[in-house]
Amino acid sequence: MPHPPRSLAKPRKIAAKSALSHVETLSCGCAANDHPGSQKCLDSNKPCNYPHAVIPLRDRRVLQKNALPPGQQAPWAVVHTPGWSVKRLPASAAMDPFDSLPIKMPFRSRELYHYFYQTGAAFSVAPADANDDCIALATLDEHALRSTILIAGIHYSWNTGTLQAYESSFLFHKIESIRIINTWLQASDRRAFVVCVRQILTMCLAEACLGNIPAAETHLNGVMALFGSREDADGVCDSSDDIEGELADRYLILTSCFVLILKSRLEDFKLFLATQGIDPSQDASSAEALKLMKTWHGLEHGGLDTRLKAMRLFPYFFAPPPTDRRPRMIDASPVLDCLRTITTTVDWARMDPSPAQLHHVWNDGGPTKLLLDLVNSHVASYARDGTHTASRSSPAGTTAADPPSESRTPVYSSWSGLSAAGELYIHSVLGIMNAGSPLECRLLHRVALILQRDVQQTRADLGGDGVVQSLWFWKVFLGGLALHRHVSVDVETVVRGCAGELEGLYRWFRGCAKGWSAVTGLSHWGDVQCVLARVTWPGVLPAGEVDYAAHAWAQIASGGLE
Repeated sequence: MPHPPRSLAKPRKIAAKSALSHVETLSCGCAANDHPGSQKCLDSNKPCNYPHAVIPLRDRRVLQKNALPPGQQAPWAVVHTPGWSVKRLPASAAMDPFDSLPIKMPFRSRELYHYFYQTGAAFSVAPADANDDCIALATLDEHALRSTILIAGIHYSWNTGTLQAYESSFLFHKIESIRIINTWLQASDRRAFVVCVRQILTMCLAEACLGNIPAAETHLNGVMALFGSREDADGVCDSSDDIEGELADRYLILTSCFVLILKSRLEDFKLFLATQGIDPSQDASSAEALKLMKTWHGLEHGGLDTRLKAMRLFPYFFAPPPTDRRPRMIDASPVLDCLRTITTTVDWARMDPSPAQLHHVWNDGGPTKLLLDLVNSHVASYARDGTHTASRSSPAGTTAADPPSESRTPVYSSWSGLSAAGELYIHSVLGIMNAGSPLECRLLHRVALILQRDVQQTRADLGGDGVVQSLWFWKVFLGGLALHRHVSVDVETVVRGCAGELEGLYRWFRGCAKGWSAVTGLSHWGDVQCVLARVTWPGVLPAGEVDYAAHAWAQIASGGLE
């Protein structure tokens, strides 16, 4: 074989040296150009990013003039590898699939996320399709995922009795939430507004579950102030097609019910301990409140498991649902049955008013079961298409969740309308919410607006029969009763500018009640009370409340406030 010309020997040597120098300047100093994914790059957690090989201009000119003899190779050989080597991959953060999550997950955040995900199977609340799990859906939105980590932290705290293992992770995401809220608080676009509402409500839940009720109420009042800063008087949800607004309204109802019922239970439990010869501590710290919560967790049979199941599903209130899902009407029967059970225990407590009897209302488990029923019905309202039947009482174009059993006829309602009415019933009629104090007027205004929207959309039920019509009137009366009670109290409890809005809503509900009276021909309080009892209504009212309820109906029916 003839030797190559001398004129080509030196260029080949120079080209080889240039090639080596060029490769050594790559990100990890890897010279294995024919084997991308080398161990050296993997060990240093750096990618092997090789640019396309380019023959130097000098060598290209030489090659154009002189063809290489047979058996000789060009100084730059471009080798196309069939695939990437995956041998000996290190277990490093750089190769962790969780790096694709939309937020930073420092400390033990990933481990906390995994814990929360796995509790779905442990508490038998995980959906059949893993893609429908709220924990998985939360990864599609950075703000939903951050809220999910906070809920996971309080779930772990209640489940194990301490947050210590994940306290750093919890505090990191809490601080990040505060930063996001402060950054977006002044934003004028609606997306930022809804994000702020959800983040603040999650902070509210977290503080309440850790025993800091005053801080939770501060967050709740902050949400109400945020609503007040908006010019639109129709609330977060501007239309029936507004999924994000509807979810925010639902999350507000869930959070306000949870926090204010928890507040009442805490106060009643202190009174119960005093009757048992246990002098409750005067310490009002969150640590003392959390200690009391842990105590009653052990007293209510199955109560903690029920609360943990409900909490595992909380992310459904802020995680983005699949784009093809629309909110459906729900069967109101489970929620109404639970309200009837609570009403019965409250009746027993009112016949023998004492801290011990009132403690039985809580220890019986009714309020805890109501929480789970509300959460389950919310999840069902966004269930997959094709698994639910239409309701004759549903507004046009909607379908209903939870197909009824053959043993009874279902009663359908929107989740928001039923839950808003239930919140007003628990506070204004049963009196086991907010420790006996009036609802903050902006919260009452918001809940009444949500109820008003539902009553307006289901006005056709006024012409229905049986429990369908009764449920519609029950909602109307509760709206009117709660507003009548609030506008009749000391003006100091009303935030400036809110009184006029409450009076306007009161007149609207009063008009609906008068319309019902005209259709049914019922106007006497005794007849009205029987209609309310078809849904749920107490058989025993506190001293003075019997006359007040009759008086309130007389004022609603006649159109007065005094």
